[in-house]
Amino acid sequence: MVYVNEEGSLVGDGCSAYMKYENWLRKQECGIGSIVGVDGGIDAMRKSLHTPLRPDQLPDFVQPLKVVEQGYRVVYDPRALLKEKTNQESASEFSMRVRVGLRALWALKDMAHLMNPLRFGVFSLQMISHKLLRYLAFIPLVTFSLATLLLAPRGGFYVLCFLGLVALFGLGWVGRKNEIEGRHLTFFYAVPYYFLLLNIASFRALWAFMKGEKKVVWNPRKG
Repeated sequence: MVYVNEEGSLVGDGCSAYMKYENWLRKQECGIGSIVGVDGGIDAMRKSLHTPLRPDQLPDFVQPLKVVEQGYRVVYDPRALLKEKTNQESASEFSMRVRVGLRALWALKDMAHLMNPLRFGVFSLQMISHKLLRYLAFIPLVTFSLATLLLAPRGGFYVLCFLGLVALFGLGWVGRKNEIEGRHLTFFYAVPYYFLLLNIASFRALWAFMKGEKKVVWNPRKG
């Protein structure tokens, strides 16, 4: 999946960078075994391996996990390409990320047995690292932010951490402000902005998951 951003919007640039990183991860995972998830718009599987899913389950994630559960590999082939336009509005992208994150958390709960390294070895570590920790990344981000604020007065290395934190949130805030005003900025602002958007969306998804919410109906992108 290659996201195309013709208008140069801030969210679009960030989303494109995110998917490039995601595809790079999949390539590395394929080199050591099986990838963890697929893009629903460009995936294929053997008919004999197909497993019926509940309506509330995320096919992009659960179906490939069912394949791994049966002892087969899920592979990434960069020669198969699909181009899709990115969302141009942060509200639409945020809603989509909350929905995907919520469904992914339920998928992790349903397939939690695959995270047992005694049974599934390296793949279980991939699943924990690539998926579980990805949707919980906002927790160490908040912890790091609080620790940096408390330790900054000690100087030295902690001051550098504080300045880095200020730069991250500052660039994200400037990006959001300029997007509201209708100005398209550079990739330099897009990545911090999209990084923060993803983490806030993950928090919202976890909060909904803890309340027992589920999203079954899928609405196409409006990008």
